[in-house]
Amino acid sequence: MIRKLLPALAALTALATAATISTTAHAGIVVGAQYEVADRNGNVFTPNADSGLYAAVGFTLNAGTAQQRGVSAHAGVFSLDYRAHGTSAAWQSFMSFCLQPEVYLTPFQNPYTARAPGDAGYDLARISELWGTYYSGVDSDVEAAAFQVALWELSYGDRDRNLSTGSFRLNDAGGAIGTLAQGWLNAIEANNGPTANNLVVLVDTRGSNGSDRQDLLTHNVPEPSTLALLGVGLFAAGLRRRRHAEQAQGTVPQQLG
Repeated sequence: MIRKLLPALAALTALATAATISTTAHAGIVVGAQYEVADRNGNVFTPNADSGLYAAVGFTLNAGTAQQRGVSAHAGVFSLDYRAHGTSAAWQSFMSFCLQPEVYLTPFQNPYTARAPGDAGYDLARISELWGTYYSGVDSDVEAAAFQVALWELSYGDRDRNLSTGSFRLNDAGGAIGTLAQGWLNAIEANNGPTANNLVVLVDTRGSNGSDRQDLLTHNVPEPSTLALLGVGLFAAGLRRRRHAEQAQGTVPQQLG
């Protein structure tokens, strides 16, 4: 079986190498600049409909208040495209996570403005440690959903870093996704893990007062190499992927961020 996998793995590695080289030919996302964001491939979950990394989750927002509501959505890694605003530059692929659990990802409200997480009002220290410590290991539905859930906990409401209390509450906090996400949230409390440099938030402009905005967290360099390398990881770890039940039933996952 291993021998059969080697040619395909070699091809994917070559793709990753080529993509890595190509990223040096152009600048990445620059803080302060404006960008257009789109879903050029028609499927926001990475890298495609069959092996995208996401899972269904249910959560409660603003528990115990007049604004309390339950939400069912799909949490995972978004594969999107960007280019400099007002130009005809080639679109670049990038991976991202959304930061508002109550707002849909689409429609995209262009342009987006690139900001450092702290300048955009987010907890840079904990988000950068979460990313720096755990992002590279995300290669399954549960891990991708857990990473997204942890980011929602770090970005929404009172941000108490507890998935069972506060403004954001995961309905199945004791399930596989909740347990993993809570473990990560507990671990970054020590503030002694590796951190990610150059994280950037593409700040949504919708709403004159920032209401209904869906910000996107990513790294400030184009990530086609990451897309290809993730494909290598999925192929080597996977060939175990299964088509999601929602797709088998002909339904479209909610792209709620």
